[in-house]
Amino acid sequence: MSAIASALALWLGGGLGALLARRSPFATTLGAGGAVMGSAAALVAGVRALDGPSPESWSVPWSLPGGALQLRLDPLGAVFLLPIGLIGGLCSVYGVAYLRRHGAGRSIAGALAEYNLLLASMAVVVVANDLLLLVIAWEVMTLSSWALVVSDHRDTEVRAAGLQYLVAGHLATAALLLLALFLSLDRGTFEIAALGEPRSLPGGLLFVLVLLGFGTKAGIVPMHVWLPDAHPAAPSHVSALMSAVMITMGFYGIARFLSVLGDPATWWAYLLLLLGAVGAVGGVLFALAQRDVKRVLAYSTVENAGIATLALGLGVLGSALDRPDLAGLGWTAALLHLWNHALAKGALFLGFGAVAQAVGSRDLDRWGGLLARWPLIGSPLVLAAAAIASLPGLNVFTSEWLLLRGLLLGGMTAAGLPQSALLAVVVALALAGGLAVACFTRLVGIGLLGSPRSAGAAAAHPPGWMMWGPVLVLAAACVLVASMPAVVAGALAAAVGVAAPGADVVIARTTLRPLVILVPLVTVATLVVLAARALAVRRWAPELRATWACGYAEPTATMQYSSTSFGQPLTSVLEPVLRTETRAEVLPGPAAGLTWPRHMRRTSRTADRVLAAVYQPLFAAVARTGARLRAHYTPRVTTSLFYMVATVLAVLALLFLPGGRG
Repeated sequence: MSAIASALALWLGGGLGALLARRSPFATTLGAGGAVMGSAAALVAGVRALDGPSPESWSVPWSLPGGALQLRLDPLGAVFLLPIGLIGGLCSVYGVAYLRRHGAGRSIAGALAEYNLLLASMAVVVVANDLLLLVIAWEVMTLSSWALVVSDHRDTEVRAAGLQYLVAGHLATAALLLLALFLSLDRGTFEIAALGEPRSLPGGLLFVLVLLGFGTKAGIVPMHVWLPDAHPAAPSHVSALMSAVMITMGFYGIARFLSVLGDPATWWAYLLLLLGAVGAVGGVLFALAQRDVKRVLAYSTVENAGIATLALGLGVLGSALDRPDLAGLGWTAALLHLWNHALAKGALFLGFGAVAQAVGSRDLDRWGGLLARWPLIGSPLVLAAAAIASLPGLNVFTSEWLLLRGLLLGGMTAAGLPQSALLAVVVALALAGGLAVACFTRLVGIGLLGSPRSAGAAAAHPPGWMMWGPVLVLAAACVLVASMPAVVAGALAAAVGVAAPGADVVIARTTLRPLVILVPLVTVATLVVLAARALAVRRWAPELRATWACGYAEPTATMQYSSTSFGQPLTSVLEPVLRTETRAEVLPGPAAGLTWPRHMRRTSRTADRVLAAVYQPLFAAVARTGARLRAHYTPRVTTSLFYMVATVLAVLALLFLPGGRG
């Protein structure tokens, strides 16, 4: 436990040091140094605990009623601690350069203090062995990430995204408070490791609280509504950390508490499969319709959260049907996919964030022509995009292939409703995979290839090593994981055993072993194709241009495909789902008496249907109710104190009820 204690001390010390020395030139060194060294210590702790023979524990008493400062790191916690260490450290290095280029008006020292607090709170979430400590760390994680999201608080859209995130986060915390209260009253303890089988409370109620509380942070549909707005609003290194790591905290909570709810019911699995299928298909579908690059990546996160939820559904169904093979495949696919997504999505947010900062716009139609000029950041971005699209030979393919094998195995050997559900999910997974290829082909093709589409893209200067280095490391990690999928699955075996006791932890390793030959085959085939293309371009391109250019030998940037026209064949078919709003505006031209308008502008917007149809009316109703209640509130100190004392007494009464811990 010394390594994780060192990590927490370095993160908190680095953040506090940066805050106290914010007027000193050493503030950035203290903040970034604490983040990097703390992340390195977390990596050491995670590697040691990943297959450790026994969990490490540490406990000291505290003065809060019913709780204890208990930390415990087991293989399941280590699976989620490792991305915090790796991606948290890389994003801190990137963040220093990003914030310096961002310009005046933002305190780097303050941002680093909030960033270190976010890393420390996420680490406490995965090592907390006390329900009360877990809820406190969860709330600190929400508040520190919210502070980072609203860094550019002068922007109205950023403030709105921050408020939406804060409301969703506190609703999730309310569900977790109820979960902690019910579990402690039912089991007679706040210690997470000591939670046994349920005594009196129905497992279904607790499952719903787990799904609402943790699923909101995980970005599971329909609790995902905060994600597409919050991720684009945050600085790019914060977006990368939230999308790659923070959403996994939700999946950690689900994995940790499902095993203490008793034997799972089959409807739990069906609900997870349904939500996962809707999230996987819907997320990538809405990503296809976005022009804001960071919103594309945010909806891709919703898609991959859906895929991880599908894998969880398969694992839970395997446990409910007493099928250790399905449980092992599902849980291993879920944990492996979270790792794979973290590596690829971290690289994409960092790389495309650097492009957006250099171009001065997140609009995909204002990019272009950057790959040839930025090979050190463009090439890893192409690789990460291919990985997140689940192309064979890269890491995300391994987890989706493992999930597909589990679904097909269950579909061929099960009967009745389980068989129908699993085969239907196969169709959803295949559809999401095809749409993901189209989505990231569009993103790379429009954003990085072709000619510059704006003056900002033409004049963009490549970032320094502090920004392209982390992208290169994460892209290389994608290849490394893909080159030894069976080894990585073996490293997850102990964690799978914690999350799903009785699951077959060996079947995933043997299933993935044949994929080892894919990486060299795909690498050789890619090199051959690239070499053949280079020779063909050198030999025939001049003749083809002269023959087929039709008088336009030097096409302009406006003659290229736009992001909308590239995706139009798909989005037009799916328009009943997307419901894209379009608006055409004729701008006055410089000359009078023209038959045709000189200038015309057409804009489109694809809103999240769940947010527009469900949550916005709900939030408006809550706001109206609050306004009515506010009219009856007397702003007196005595009245406020009365409410506070009444609340504290009610909480203490619940804590010290018979069966509670007092």
